[in-house]
Amino acid sequence: MNQERPFFSVVIPSLNEEDNLPILLQSIVHQTDRDFEATVCDSGSTDATKSKAEAFAGKIPRFRFVEHRCKNVGAARNYGAQLARGEFLVFFDADVEVSPDFLAGIRRHINQHHLDDLTIWNRPKHTNWVGKLILYLLNLNLSLFQHIKPAANGPCIIMRRSLFERLQGFDESIVFGEDFDLIQRAGKLKARFAVFRQPIIYVSTRRFEKEGLLYSLFKSIKALIHMLIIGPIRTPIFHYEMGGQYYKKNQ
Repeated sequence: MNQERPFFSVVIPSLNEEDNLPILLQSIVHQTDRDFEATVCDSGSTDATKSKAEAFAGKIPRFRFVEHRCKNVGAARNYGAQLARGEFLVFFDADVEVSPDFLAGIRRHINQHHLDDLTIWNRPKHTNWVGKLILYLLNLNLSLFQHIKPAANGPCIIMRRSLFERLQGFDESIVFGEDFDLIQRAGKLKARFAVFRQPIIYVSTRRFEKEGLLYSLFKSIKALIHMLIIGPIRTPIFHYEMGGQYYKKNQ
């Protein structure tokens, strides 16, 4: 393992994720590929996110927890990426969970297909049918159009650091769909991109469950039409709140 420059730099933005972040970090502890560093970039959590994250400092190689108030998730990812030294950046949302062979599987894909960026199918953490249906439609769309209109979903984006820097990272002026925009811009530079079903990443469907099928689909379709016809979403076109506190309201 290269102590000076790891192969992977895992970047995790967080905001009030005391319940979900430890689950992700525990799954990172068990990675069979140990050639990585991990950074949690917290945007001002008011719950126990910090203390729970820092408990993993001795369990995860080259782990850091940094606090930096960011205006949105794209800015938080960019800040974490500025600290990264790895050849590939791995962006996770704080509420995902990965299989022990996740990083090892990603490395195989990169080496076998000579990739610059990639994403993995999102599998639902929960059994709620609304989340399962929406993720299935999302995964199907990503796979079918990966060579026509490449796109990736925020919970899991892997990109060569040199390409990310060339793109100047996520566009922080975008309020929704910054993940879509990043992959689109990479495609214009002829980046080698692919979508895979494996290895396993489990994604929370809590937003879909809270907002319901119809509203979730409405937001997704409205956003897609806006991005394809008008362009990046730089002013809010619907309510979209980041952070774990959103899911604790009215409970």
